[in-house]
Amino acid sequence: MAEVDTKIRGLGLADTVASDGPTTGERVRQPDEADALLGKRLDHFVLEHPLGKGGMGAVYRAHDVSLDRPVAIKMIRGSLTAPAEQGRLLREARSQARLNHPNVVHIHYIGGRPSDSGEGAALFLAMELVVGETLDERLERGETMKPEEARKAMIQVARGLQAAHKAGIIHRDIKPSNLLMDTEGTVKIADFGLARSVDPTGSKSLAGNIVGSPWYMAPEQAAGAHVDHRADMYAMGATFYHLLTGTPVFEGGSSMEILARRMTEEAPSLPTRVPVALRRIIARLLAREADERYAEWSEVLEALHAASPERTARAGFWIRAAAVCIDTFIAAIWIALLGWLGMVVHVVHVTLGHAWRGQTLAKYLVRIRVTRPDGTRMGLMRSVGRVFAALWLPILAGALLMLSQGVGELREVIEQIKPHQMVEVQNLAIAIGLSHGFLSLLYAAGLILAAFHPDKRALHDLLCDTVVTYKPVNESKK
Repeated sequence: MAEVDTKIRGLGLADTVASDGPTTGERVRQPDEADALLGKRLDHFVLEHPLGKGGMGAVYRAHDVSLDRPVAIKMIRGSLTAPAEQGRLLREARSQARLNHPNVVHIHYIGGRPSDSGEGAALFLAMELVVGETLDERLERGETMKPEEARKAMIQVARGLQAAHKAGIIHRDIKPSNLLMDTEGTVKIADFGLARSVDPTGSKSLAGNIVGSPWYMAPEQAAGAHVDHRADMYAMGATFYHLLTGTPVFEGGSSMEILARRMTEEAPSLPTRVPVALRRIIARLLAREADERYAEWSEVLEALHAASPERTARAGFWIRAAAVCIDTFIAAIWIALLGWLGMVVHVVHVTLGHAWRGQTLAKYLVRIRVTRPDGTRMGLMRSVGRVFAALWLPILAGALLMLSQGVGELREVIEQIKPHQMVEVQNLAIAIGLSHGFLSLLYAAGLILAAFHPDKRALHDLLCDTVVTYKPVNESKK
């Protein structure tokens, strides 16, 4: 396969970018060609000490003399200054320079140094120095992330990738070693060496050689097919999984075996200690078909925000009963004003409100909302199904109201009915009454279920796979 990145953690240039935490300073290093540049000056940068090195090059801590600030200098080894490698470094610099985002490592400068081979100048990058470590270094120490810590980290990664996608860039190599966390907990995406621009024709996809890391690349990327931003979603999901469990999604004796498993097998389930909402998000990110993943980064962020413990507190029976009473009262007002057209207005309000915001007016007032279990919007079809399953009580109330309004007209109709037809009318009325009574009891029982269900889910929630959660007053904007 062409250009398959088989670098193991810590062995590649891209795996050791801009790390300056205590652990990096304590690493035992053997002298090599990287040490020969210590103390040397490249343009207006003075190299101070190595931060990391690999088979392709090295990263140094340096001092920017012109602006009097610390930076990280990344360069390719002198023996690997071929045009292809130089092109990758230049592509990385240009891709990152197009982004100005707190979750992407900033590029400050690109310059040249004398090549060891004597053939022209070798490129080097000056970039933001991130004081901290890569997420991969935590895995190397045998550490995993707690679910909430990992969720917050992945929100930052998703924000950075969303900014890249808006700028027309697909990273194609998201993995723990390319994610740096500083001492304040801010996560930054590094190494855009494999990045590509979105197809300018508007298809928002691209094709090319097989590039990336076997442990994290999407199935379509492993197959050399067209990829778009959803390939980065898969890689983020694989990284998310690895950080939570300490093991990659798929393992094997070779890169080919790992890629083959990725393209033919479903991702294994996460342990039960991981919250259900996060398990659902990761499962969707790791879907083998790109169309089964999230369509946009905004949806990923929405799901991750909704998975916050403070936002996933399930709404219980009493608060939901209050919302039902308010909705029923609103339905009665609409029907009193507009007749049966009022019921149509109310049904439309409930259906669209649930599909768009997960809320009716009543749910907005009591600050609860209905979503899918992963926190994303229900969508129109699911909302229609839920309304059909849950709206019998307001409909019954409206019918009774209409009946009380039209009692005079009903008497006139009854007087015109012939005696031999009265039995049939009575039977029909009894059937209608019993059916409405049964449906109302079923609805009430289904709602009472929320008081005892471990996830506070009523019957119509179970039927439609939805949940009702609280929406805190101090909820931050997405």
